[in-house]
Amino acid sequence: MKTLSPTYTNPTEPVFFDHLMMNLGKTITIVTMKESLKGKLTGVAIDHLQLSIGDLKYHIRYPQITYFIE
Repeated sequence: MKTLSPTYTNPTEPVFFDHLMMNLGKTITIVTMKESLKGKLTGVAIDHLQLSIGDLKYHIRYPQITYFIE
């Protein structure tokens, strides 16, 4: 039996990613195409970030983000 290993490509923006990493653990505002969310940046991954607001954890994919405010 063959084992399948799915792969996909994801365009990256290294400078944007680095700036997010510099703000890990800080409170920032994420502005998306539809709304803005202010919370603590608790995770930065290759394809999304995690923003914690109270007990809620939002996982926001990078293509949805317009910009962020420190």
